[in-house]
Amino acid sequence: MDFTTKMENEKRENSYVDPSAGKVSVRRYAADWLALKPMAAGTEESYERIMRLHVLPQLGKKTISQVTAADVEELYALWRRQGAMPNTIDSRRIALSGMFSHAVRHKRIRENPVKQAEKPANPIMQVDERALPSFDEISALAKEIGPRLEPAVWLMACCGLRIGESLGVFPEDIFDGTLRCRRQVVRIKNSSGKYVALYAPLKHRKEGEWRDIPAPATLEPLAERLPIRNQAGGMIYPDLFRKSWDRALKRLGLPDYNPHDLRHTWATVTLSNGVPLHEVSRWMGHSSIKITVDRYGRLALDGSERCLPSRASRPPSGCPRSADSQLREYPALSW
Repeated sequence: MDFTTKMENEKRENSYVDPSAGKVSVRRYAADWLALKPMAAGTEESYERIMRLHVLPQLGKKTISQVTAADVEELYALWRRQGAMPNTIDSRRIALSGMFSHAVRHKRIRENPVKQAEKPANPIMQVDERALPSFDEISALAKEIGPRLEPAVWLMACCGLRIGESLGVFPEDIFDGTLRCRRQVVRIKNSSGKYVALYAPLKHRKEGEWRDIPAPATLEPLAERLPIRNQAGGMIYPDLFRKSWDRALKRLGLPDYNPHDLRHTWATVTLSNGVPLHEVSRWMGHSSIKITVDRYGRLALDGSERCLPSRASRPPSGCPRSADSQLREYPALSW
């Protein structure tokens, strides 16, 4: 047998798929995949949510071998019509592709339809600083949301934390002007099928890794209310915080701000006051400085502005509303 023939035979053997293997439904395969694939708790919770809410209602009844690239592109179009942002669609695409790649590796199907489908555009959107909450609005929200959740609002607004990260801060994590962010709260489904909240490694980090962030002295009085718990002493997970946040917005009659806007506000004010991009990127825990540059880069003072005190002393044009008062009073600047 010559070399070419041998290679062709091996290729046929490796590409062989049992015709019956692809007859399992997407719903069943997704459940098995989530149960067997090792992944971080936060990733597991995110993937389960994506499958349950955004994939299975449309594709759940099909077999995994029936799903085509056209089906996947129709799914993208549906998500766009429903108002999903490009980065949200991309997160769902990654989860969906992971499941079908697993099926390919285990010879259930020949090709991954997600990789065959046209990938939706996902430009990193610049943050619109004019659409962010002002210091007065943040103060009102912190008070309205109640004493149990108030520390989370200020941790996000003063240190740029994500929701789950703010819910995972302990008193000892704040020391000598530094917040050591060690963990986040996620929600997962346990072996009995119930959803439970637990502590997990930070996003883009492994177990035991952390990041240090400058913490203003105004956070110290809040330490006695950490870690954040519900009235029964149980853990609060991000979705519960979002519900309380939305109710507070409605009671105050404020725009539909997202809790993540607090993180954006912190980054905006920090960069507008001349803190280097690479520092802000590290403090925010971005996986790449490119993300920081694409979202906030235009707010950073360039070299010529830093050399002109008369210009740098004035509020930069990129600051949020009420910039004059924010630059004097915003807690994130009292390091």
